[in-house]
Amino acid sequence: MREVKRAGEGRLAFRSLSAVMNKEFIHIIRDPGTLFISLIIPVFLLLLFGYALSLDVKDVPFCLVDMDRSVQSRDFVESFTASGYFKLVGSADGESQARHLIDRGQCRMGLVIPIGFSRDLQAGRQVQVGLLVDGSNSTTGSVILAYTQALMAQRSGVASFFSRPKILFNPSQRSTAFLVPGLLAIITMFMTILLPSLAVVREKERGTIEILRAGPIRPAAFIIGKLLPYGLICIFDLLAVVIAGALVFGVTMQGSFLLMVLLSLPFLLAGLALGLLISTFVDSLQVAMYVAFLASILPTILLSGFVFPVASMPRLVQLVADLVPASYFLTMLRAIYMKGAGLEAVLQPLLISLLFATVLVGTSVERLRRSL
Repeated sequence: MREVKRAGEGRLAFRSLSAVMNKEFIHIIRDPGTLFISLIIPVFLLLLFGYALSLDVKDVPFCLVDMDRSVQSRDFVESFTASGYFKLVGSADGESQARHLIDRGQCRMGLVIPIGFSRDLQAGRQVQVGLLVDGSNSTTGSVILAYTQALMAQRSGVASFFSRPKILFNPSQRSTAFLVPGLLAIITMFMTILLPSLAVVREKERGTIEILRAGPIRPAAFIIGKLLPYGLICIFDLLAVVIAGALVFGVTMQGSFLLMVLLSLPFLLAGLALGLLISTFVDSLQVAMYVAFLASILPTILLSGFVFPVASMPRLVQLVADLVPASYFLTMLRAIYMKGAGLEAVLQPLLISLLFATVLVGTSVERLRRSL
């Protein structure tokens, strides 16, 4: 009798789970808003952030102070303009006039070629070239200085004290190769939190949550039936963003695609559980969207190492950053994307992601079970 009863309960639970999943899939297909959020928003966010957050600097306007006025100095300047990074916008008679042009915002760098440039270059002596870089934007100023040093290092005898480094994993130093994996983490985190929170809050607004409370559907079947469709959608979004990043920005994955998908599952589960947890505290779709934004995009951008290195932050902020699941997902993504790393290289962040997923799933399930 007990075995028959258990079998009957199992069939009832399976039917309840199937019913919730079918209802959710039908709602997703019939609701244009949910389809738009699920399928279009991830690619749109990738394009928006990918173009807006590019750290590459091109066509930097610079002024020239050529005191030598020789063939060698003109050839040296042409190496700057032909690189695509710098654009000559004017000439100055001296360093003070170049400073004045930078102060007025007409250029961002001044290139000062001293007298005797060609003579020293032909004699094999080291030549020092003066640089005036606008440092009001420290990030852009550092990039400009790096570009200038790289160009000087290519000229024999000019700033020969600069070594020629060998850059691994991103030889072209394209910022998009660094940003696309981070955008993948941001978009995935946002979608995994947003979709389940909206799904449950929508039930509250329409009053159908009361029917579920009074019906035979168990909390576990309701939770799994709600999460599975959106989990599958998030996996599809993950693949769509990877493909869009390769087609639009030319950023291809160096490691195993299958490994990346498998390592994403704990992170997806943690995000879905966090979205489920948020839905138990809010009662309107607008509030759910605001909270999902605050819980996903802002911490991921500021505290995950997406742009700003966590190691350079104050110790207290680093401790807070350790509580952001996206930071560990981002570590795994960049290792697989840029370095072609295997499982052994990302084992530690994987274990931490599993811990986050376990804690968040347990907390959200217990919270929702009580509310049901």
